[in-house]
Amino acid sequence: MPFVDFAELKTRVSLEDAMRLLGLALKVHGNQHRGPCPACKSGGERALVITPGRGFYCFAKGAGGDQIALVAHIRGCSLPEAAAFLGGNGTVPTTGRRNSTSTVPATVPPAHQKKPGFDPETYAAKLDPAHAALSALGISAETFRDWKAGFASTGTNRGRLAIALHDPAGNVLGFAGRALGTEQPVLTIPNGLNPQEIIFGAHRVEAGTLYLVRDVLDVLRAYEAGATNCVCFLSEISGLQVEMLAALMATKHCDTLELF
Repeated sequence: MPFVDFAELKTRVSLEDAMRLLGLALKVHGNQHRGPCPACKSGGERALVITPGRGFYCFAKGAGGDQIALVAHIRGCSLPEAAAFLGGNGTVPTTGRRNSTSTVPATVPPAHQKKPGFDPETYAAKLDPAHAALSALGISAETFRDWKAGFASTGTNRGRLAIALHDPAGNVLGFAGRALGTEQPVLTIPNGLNPQEIIFGAHRVEAGTLYLVRDVLDVLRAYEAGATNCVCFLSEISGLQVEMLAALMATKHCDTLELF
């Protein structure tokens, strides 16, 4: 297989070019392209989200990346094979939402208070977003920094990915600890915080489709690929959480909810 310079290739062939070459008939929604994933054949009508200039994310598989990774995902091939596929083609232009409506009641989410004397900025500064232990997660240090997350070498989250928990207004309430292996529990919550009263990622939600996924890591991977309206619960689903989600959608004017 001939050598292909990945970096040079990505300056020549954009995500939109890759979409066109792959024959992806996705719908335009704002600055994104959305549609079913032809590779996974599951996840519904908005499983595949492509954000030009950022990347793609497949909610059905929980994977994303750049234009080379998109080709590898859709064609089921390796990255070098995907790069060779793109490298053998000239650039071509783009294509280009289905709309459904959900009616939700307006319920006010409960208020939260952070621990007295706790300085989230000081704590976040001690985290290492580029630690080698995080490399297997497939999430960049830049994304971890954006979410005030990183490897914790001390404290109650020691040996875990520590990640900030926010209220809907964006205030940091504390830091959860996400296991990096088979440790239990998978997610630790700071004392004094009720995980059922927090929707992870709610502070970043904007109008449009809202995606509900299963894990904080899924939220970060989706964010990195440009799918920003993505949230998850921190515990088993309860009636309170359903009410909070409905209130969030009403407040942020989210017309559709997709579950993954």
